[in-house]
Amino acid sequence: MICLKKEENEKLKIKIQIIEAAVASILTVAIIAMASTFAWFKLTDNYETMTKVKEPTNLDIRAGNRHQIINFDLNGIDIEAMAEENGKPEYRVFCVSAGDYKIAYRLQLAYTTNIPFKYTLYSAEWIEDATEQNSDNSYVEYHPLDNKNAISYYELKEQITLTPLNFDDGSLAGRKIGKYGDTWYDKTYDVEGDAPEIYAVPVYLQTDPINPAEKGENKHDFYVLKIEWDADSANRGFTNWNKAQNNKETDIICITATRVTH
Repeated sequence: MICLKKEENEKLKIKIQIIEAAVASILTVAIIAMASTFAWFKLTDNYETMTKVKEPTNLDIRAGNRHQIINFDLNGIDIEAMAEENGKPEYRVFCVSAGDYKIAYRLQLAYTTNIPFKYTLYSAEWIEDATEQNSDNSYVEYHPLDNKNAISYYELKEQITLTPLNFDDGSLAGRKIGKYGDTWYDKTYDVEGDAPEIYAVPVYLQTDPINPAEKGENKHDFYVLKIEWDADSANRGFTNWNKAQNNKETDIICITATRVTH
């Protein structure tokens, strides 16, 4: 038998209480930690679910044959030949990948108006072997910038409506121009005091929402941009194109794709 004095007994009680309190604190911390871990796992699980549902779809614009966009080349257009009475249009191929989820998107075309061009957009289909079938020029040729000898063929399908967003009601020197001072102008020139030349105000056009084909597959939608002389420009006051007088005229063309979120 072990006998304890009252004083020692009191000290022992205090020690036991301290130990019990410490153990209780540790358990409390452990319970809190476990609860936090459980909540974190649940939160992570919710994030994963949300990510699968709401993950952004990549919109990727490329040239023909899914080549890098640098191959969407507008150099080499003979404006003087195009401006002749029977001048031939030029065609440029590009494509859009809407990712795995295939969310609808819009295409937007913006261009400056130094040169009176007319732009038309078509959906297109890659033709595996059209060498023998293209004697009547019914297919558009695509030549990558880094290999001019390589040729692929695309068949024009439906014309896609491009709705003008900021056409001026009139025209200037035979060109359809963009409006000064509207919302689209402000989005382009947002620096106070900017005074761009009128032909440098870009015209904006947009498509209706486009639903990507072949749902569930990472396929590309092919398009052809047709560039031709605006024949109606003569009726609006533009009569001829003189290479010597206009050899420094340039235009900027911008094509973008944006997800439709509503």
